[in-house]
Amino acid sequence: MGVLARLFGAEQDSDDDVMLRRYRHLLGTAPRESIEQAHADAFSRLPEPERAAIYEELSRGSGTGERPLSSEPATLARSASRAEGRVPGSLESTLRRADDRGGFAGSLMDPVIGDVTRSPLVSAFLPWNS
Repeated sequence: MGVLARLFGAEQDSDDDVMLRRYRHLLGTAPRESIEQAHADAFSRLPEPERAAIYEELSRGSGTGERPLSSEPATLARSASRAEGRVPGSLESTLRRADDRGGFAGSLMDPVIGDVTRSPLVSAFLPWNS
């Protein structure tokens, strides 16, 4: 935040806002294979109930040929990447719905988006420093 913004009382973006902006930028600029691998890594760190919630939401929002076959991290990442390619913003919406439906209170958005934005696979595609 600049000095003038501080003087005139402009609010600073929260860490969550900054992370979401970075995530959205990465989804639009990084190669699909890199995004897919970063999501697979992030999904692999989630407990099975959280992956199952993401699986359910991806299954609900996918056409017959695009549904994930399981809740395995690589399978979820491939399905999520395809969904995002078809409808930008769908992956973020999927994570929010899975959070809400499973009652995880942000426990999906924070680690997945945080892991992806910090991944060395995609961090080179950020136009600003961490």
